Amino acid sequence: MASETIKHGVNTEEYGAFVENMAENPEDAMLGLGARGIAEGRAMHTLAKLDAYSFGGEEIRRETREYTFPLGAHKEVEDEAGFVDPADRPEPVEVALAGLTGCINATVGIVAMENDIDLDGLETTVGLDLDPRVLFGVHGVERSDETYDDFTIDIEVSGPNLTDEDAELLREGARRSPVLNLMSQAHEASPEVRVRDAPTT
Repeated sequence: MASETIKHGVNTEEYGAFVENMAENPEDAMLGLGARGIAEGRAMHTLAKLDAYSFGGEEIRRETREYTFPLGAHKEVEDEAGFVDPADRPEPVEVALAGLTGCINATVGIVAMENDIDLDGLETTVGLDLDPRVLFGVHGVERSDETYDDFTIDIEVSGPNLTDEDAELLREGARRSPVLNLMSQAHEASPEVRVRDAPTT
């Protein structure tokens, strides 16, 4: 009996109650997310950290929830740019793209579960071309909209008896992805620089 309510590793009864409560009490579902990036004393190298977040207005912080990501640049780019002992690290944009694949997979998986679409396989591939001339000061920030052309997003699914209608439903459903919306919609993002331990006069 219990197995009938478990699909894609989710208890569908609990999922239904979760969504219903979210519709009636949206404040219970709000997420407060953030990250920190600590420069490591070498140009372009950062140790990014994720830890506490809030869910439904409650801060959640625990010692076992600290994830770290060493970010940097490609070895070949560092070498050509004159970096001493060039190293290879995940480039921040690549990590953002990896996050996009995970979010699209999660979203498509939810859409499939909601619509009783059986998926044996799901793989998302994203790509883009990055023009680094604004980053390195060749162009001014007024040309930052030229940094990227359009993303390519390819979602490959497999499963028994999938139809073109299923594929269209999943394609439209992918637009529910929070990371896709973060990257593709306009949001206000104005960096502020605070000087810590500024000298007093």
